[in-house]
Amino acid sequence: MDIQRTLHLNYQDGHSRLNVIDSDQQTVLYTVIRSSSKPQLTIFRAATPYAAGFMIGKVTLHTWSSAIDLEIPGPPLAMQKTSKLSSNYDVHGNNINWRWERDKALTSDIRLVDYTAGGLLARFENASFSVKKQGTLTVFGTPSWEIFDAIIITGLAKIEQQKETSTRNSVAASSWYPK
Repeated sequence: MDIQRTLHLNYQDGHSRLNVIDSDQQTVLYTVIRSSSKPQLTIFRAATPYAAGFMIGKVTLHTWSSAIDLEIPGPPLAMQKTSKLSSNYDVHGNNINWRWERDKALTSDIRLVDYTAGGLLARFENASFSVKKQGTLTVFGTPSWEIFDAIIITGLAKIEQQKETSTRNSVAASSWYPK
């Protein structure tokens, strides 16, 4: 049987903050500060009784391109769109060769595939009609904290990119209708 851990992504303070909550639905693992200016996301690992909290990454989305910049401590991590017509993003870093891709047609659900080791690393399911909940992120296996952080950072980057693209497309579509 595969080991899996379901994390809950819940908004706080309107939508300016997001908490990544463990499967017990109480323990905050990460806190994300959302901003309309760059960087759009600043991600912190939550404090524990044994360690202080600290920043694990920043995500910057580019308005007029599909580029996503990641700023993390340690070895670099890069996200790049696979092609102009695709919504998939490849993730490359130290021993990392992943792809965030659509899980099903016509949904905003995505999954993370590991092309080096093979298999599914994570799956995000969007909570489309919820005001407080962004969705759930299920992580498969027992990754190290470094890999777990990379899954969180790149997953949140892809989720935020999808939201930004959807918002831009809605605004563009509404401007086409005559008044």
